[in-house]
Amino acid sequence: MKSIETQLESMISMSKLGRYEVVKLTLEQIKIMRQSEEYRKLTQIELINKALSNVIRNVANHKK
Repeated sequence: MKSIETQLESMISMSKLGRYEVVKLTLEQIKIMRQSEEYRKLTQIELINKALSNVIRNVANHKK
């Protein structure tokens, strides 16, 4: 579990967005992803990692 926390902290610190903005966008991305058939098979951790990665890489943002 420690490595996941370290990985998340690292991803958030690399982002140009603030921590709270990253969390907010990630939660919004998760809601959107859950509606897609493609992501329904993912575990909760996998879904969070994918959504966070999308936000950090700027694939997901307010406009998208």
